[in-house]
Amino acid sequence: MGRLTMEDVFKALAKPLPEFELKPGRTALLLVDFQKLVGSEGLLSEALKAGLPEMGVKEALREYEQRVRKAVENAKRILEACRRKGYEVVHVKLGAQTSNPRHTAKVNRKADFILPMDAERGKFFEDVQPVEGELVFPKTNGGAFTGTNLDFVLRNMDIESLIVAGFLTDQCVLATAIAGADIGYDVLLVEDACTGTTKENHDAVIRIARDVFLKVKSTEELMRIL
Repeated sequence: MGRLTMEDVFKALAKPLPEFELKPGRTALLLVDFQKLVGSEGLLSEALKAGLPEMGVKEALREYEQRVRKAVENAKRILEACRRKGYEVVHVKLGAQTSNPRHTAKVNRKADFILPMDAERGKFFEDVQPVEGELVFPKTNGGAFTGTNLDFVLRNMDIESLIVAGFLTDQCVLATAIAGADIGYDVLLVEDACTGTTKENHDAVIRIARDVFLKVKSTEELMRIL
């Protein structure tokens, strides 16, 4: 055996999170920021305003857009299955209540990111938009739990476990999933129904969080469970 690393040590000592049952009535599908603001069209416009060359930006966005589309496609399959099977569905939407910077989270204000809730870029992707009777939680910050009464509502609904998907893996999804696990929910992150700013960042989050904070499944694995 070669020289041990700390990764080897922690891996040997780790006790992976146990599997848990996704019970209808006790499980909610949490769709985080499935909004057009993460689409390549808006990003292209912003990048051009920042002075980046159009051809270079389009090339960089090509791979990213493929990942986004795949995540939306998978989320649509999961959403339709959850609706059929009677699982609760909760949508989370990023956006400021007004155009006044003081009405949004400080972290976004410092980054000069103000997205009015009714902005075109803030609209849901059509494939995964809410239907009548489904909960929608607006937020002005990253994590869905820290800026809303989501936890209060879920506990009143007797929700114990969460299926999490959305954008972006290395930002709002990460903040939401870890916070949910920290306050006691069993969290299952669907690794191909979300994506990050880069594939490398997405993969890093999945690798770090898997079996430490949450369970990770693919869409196909989850569909078999549902």
